[in-house]
Amino acid sequence: MAEAQTMNSSVNPRAKMKSLFIYKFAQAIEWPEAYKQGDFIIAVVNDDDLAKNLEIAAQTKSLNSQPVVVKRYNSAADVGKCHVMYISGSSASEVVPYSTKAKQYNCLIITEAPGMIDRYSAINFIAVGGMIKFEMNRKLFRDQDLIVSNSLEKLAASVVN
Repeated sequence: MAEAQTMNSSVNPRAKMKSLFIYKFAQAIEWPEAYKQGDFIIAVVNDDDLAKNLEIAAQTKSLNSQPVVVKRYNSAADVGKCHVMYISGSSASEVVPYSTKAKQYNCLIITEAPGMIDRYSAINFIAVGGMIKFEMNRKLFRDQDLIVSNSLEKLAASVVN
C-alpha cells in the first residue's frame, strides 16, 4: 500500500499539464532565424516537477524540428540563451532577476503568479474554475521578436497589450 502511494505521489498532474502547455506554446511561436538551429532549450526555474515532465517529453519529442534540452537554473547569473523560460515564483522579487536576464535573448518568459503578465512574462498560467488556463501579453512577445499564432491567442483566457 505504501509503495502504491509513493508511485502515485511521484506523478504531479499539474506539472504534467503545464509541460503539455509549454510544448504547445513553443509550437505556436515563430522564433528569429538564429533560434531555428541547434537545440531547442527550455529553462526551468524553481520547479523540479515541471522540469522532470519536460525532460521525459524531450526524450521522444522535438520542437520545430530541433532536439529539446531542458536546463534548470538556481541562479539568474547562470541563465544563458534559451527559447522558453518558466519561472516559478509568487513575487516580482523572485521573478525579476531571471526575467531580466532572459530578456537579453529572444526568450518566451512564462510565469504563474498574479500580476506577472503586466510587466514580466509573455504568458502567465492562471487557475480558472479549478483548471489551468493562461493569459498573454502581446507587447512582451513583440519585445522579444517572437511571433505568436492567432490560434494560441484565441485560446488565452485574457490578452493584454
